[in-house]
Amino acid sequence: MSKTKKTTSRKRPAGDEPRVMPTIPRSPLPLNEKDRKILMELSLQARMSLTQLAKRAQLSKQVVSYRLKGMEKAGIIRGYHAIPNITRLGKTHYRVFVKYQNMTKELETDLLNYLSARPEISWLTLLDGDFDLEFVVWTGNIMEFEKIYDDILGNFGNLFHEKYFSIGTRVEYLPYRFLDLETDSNPIVFGDCFENYSLDSLEKRIIKEINHNGRIPFSTLAQLCQISINSVKAKVEHLMDCAIILGFGLKVNQNLIGFTHRKVLLKLNQPSKEKIESISNYLRQQPNVIFLIKTIGAYDFEFELMTRSNEEFYHIVREFRSQFSHEIKLHHTVMVHDELKYGHLDF
Repeated sequence: MSKTKKTTSRKRPAGDEPRVMPTIPRSPLPLNEKDRKILMELSLQARMSLTQLAKRAQLSKQVVSYRLKGMEKAGIIRGYHAIPNITRLGKTHYRVFVKYQNMTKELETDLLNYLSARPEISWLTLLDGDFDLEFVVWTGNIMEFEKIYDDILGNFGNLFHEKYFSIGTRVEYLPYRFLDLETDSNPIVFGDCFENYSLDSLEKRIIKEINHNGRIPFSTLAQLCQISINSVKAKVEHLMDCAIILGFGLKVNQNLIGFTHRKVLLKLNQPSKEKIESISNYLRQQPNVIFLIKTIGAYDFEFELMTRSNEEFYHIVREFRSQFSHEIKLHHTVMVHDELKYGHLDF
């Protein structure tokens, strides 16, 4: 068994440091209808202007600005990020789930610092339940993934009691209808087949910046890229027209608004395309569901959802299992405590 290497002295890229896990307040911060409208509209269109947001939320621009700044300051809104179409960039969505053993607080900090510092790690999530940790690697091929995976195991494999990896072949982002509002926003999907697109150095810089801050002003982005505002606007529009950037996501602190975020992992009896589409269609109609993920690996399909209580979660899953009792072989559930990185794409 290899000795765990100390990594606390590694210098991490700015903005990638693991954040302190948010404490769950005794009483969740109240969201009024105005707040919920703003969050709903931003959930898949987080870059829209205040004028556009005010129009869609049917509020004044002043009210939208005030409520938005308030939610940012309170930590309800954790950030905004671009949603890149990684398949268009020739990358694959590799996902690793881990159950710990012999883990101390200090060793976990070393592990999280190490994973957060690696630019190949696009998603880093603390879990509770059947697994303790999930990390996602966006990379070009299985050999690149193997090298990263072997490096991680070489440093921390003795702390992993159980692990498995899968490939996410299709990921569907759904709007935040768990806020009890309807919307005409369409889901965002990556994983469909596209011809690969080669980014130039300027496009890489733009994507990197808006991936860290989806609402970064064009003036600031132009200054960082040392080009004109019109040029940077044209580049962003081009990346969206070419389906390189599919949209802009919003990350909220669900603990602060009284919700629990869970993942449900499904093993199906016969995971045919038709059955998976039937399950997907059903889940798209459920307002609590925020992600659908088609996978290849130990599980065949996953979905993520937000619920206000254990009882609400219980009834949703119980009804789902009843609807697809012949299709579901087994399921596991994990709770998302915190996402230390989300949708991060670096070059």
